[in-house]
Amino acid sequence: MKTFRRLSRSLGTPCLVFLLCAALLDGKLQALALDAWQTVALGEQIKLALVDEYQKLWSQVLKNATLETGPKLKNPAISGDGLPPEIVSALQQQRSYLDTHGAAALTRAVAARELVGVDSQKPRSLSQSPTCHEPMIRSVNGKTKGVVFTPTAANNRYRIEGCFFGDAPGIVQLEARSGPHQVKALRPIPMQLDSTSLGTWSDHELNVQLDPELSGITDYPVTLVIYPVKHRRIELRNCRFVAARGNPQLLSVIPSAWVGLYPSGVGSRSIRQLEYVSPTQAGGVVPEDATASSAFVVRSDRKQFGIGRDSYDFRQLNPGWVVDSVQLQTYSVSCPEVDTSTQSYGHWEAAWTLFGVSVAFEDSLCTSSVLSPSPFDMSLSQYAIRVWVVGPVGTPPLALAR
Repeated sequence: MKTFRRLSRSLGTPCLVFLLCAALLDGKLQALALDAWQTVALGEQIKLALVDEYQKLWSQVLKNATLETGPKLKNPAISGDGLPPEIVSALQQQRSYLDTHGAAALTRAVAARELVGVDSQKPRSLSQSPTCHEPMIRSVNGKTKGVVFTPTAANNRYRIEGCFFGDAPGIVQLEARSGPHQVKALRPIPMQLDSTSLGTWSDHELNVQLDPELSGITDYPVTLVIYPVKHRRIELRNCRFVAARGNPQLLSVIPSAWVGLYPSGVGSRSIRQLEYVSPTQAGGVVPEDATASSAFVVRSDRKQFGIGRDSYDFRQLNPGWVVDSVQLQTYSVSCPEVDTSTQSYGHWEAAWTLFGVSVAFEDSLCTSSVLSPSPFDMSLSQYAIRVWVVGPVGTPPLALAR
């Protein structure tokens, strides 16, 4: 027992020392941990403050960007009426035929009246057509195929020549040539007798026109059909109806599926911001002066991302609708009033392509010239595009759902 007490007294002192040392160490560790936590918290506060300052400068650059409006570029692939060259050429040929043969037809009409008398119930044919063995349409305005029908005033006269039309007026109309994907049948387009022409209806010749107020009809292939009073149906296939065009109108929206944005990047990563907005509304990234545009595009990053081209494909416009003209609104960078320099790379350009328009964009760079914990470096490119389209009067350029 005495031995045990002596052993306890000999071991008690070191244990007490150990416990005291442990307590002191724990206190120091807690103090160090507190200091470390305070240091990290301070670092985070500084980091957040720097990020907030950068965000303010970034917003300032966007807000102070200078607007520059480019020229309005007319589509060289269409006429002033919004028609493609092949349609314009066909209409010119048809009009030229009438101008050339109009005098001869009038001379024949006068001669015919003198021969048979004004009161005759059997008017002679005004055309000198070869002998026919069956009802047929030989030509329209001199063309045997590819005839174009349009209600536009300058081209809305049609001389139909053929055989066995009968002496009594029947029905003349354009009937749609149904396609494999056509869901809804199109109504026939009636043609009117031209009351200003001599010999409006005869056995060999008809003079007709379309209702000049036709609207709400798109372009489509048609068949010219005559229903004589005493004969069977007579037709001429492979014709085309081309609606009158309205005034160019601003395209209010360009579906994102029609747009190919250049994949700007820095090294192997994507840039910080690449946004496409359509329709354009004030607020967010869209400046107030870009709200009357068809679309708005903005790119930005801390690092230079370079130049490129965005593409716009308008093949999905409704039938008969085409792009009439385009115009760019670009924004020049105004770097903040800190120690920064401004550089620009590339140039702005809108160019016509086979299916639409391409836009070459410029990259503007703000670079800090001083060493600081958070230097202000920024690469920026933003533009708005306006697109005017023209098409059949009374129809929309876009389908209700895309």
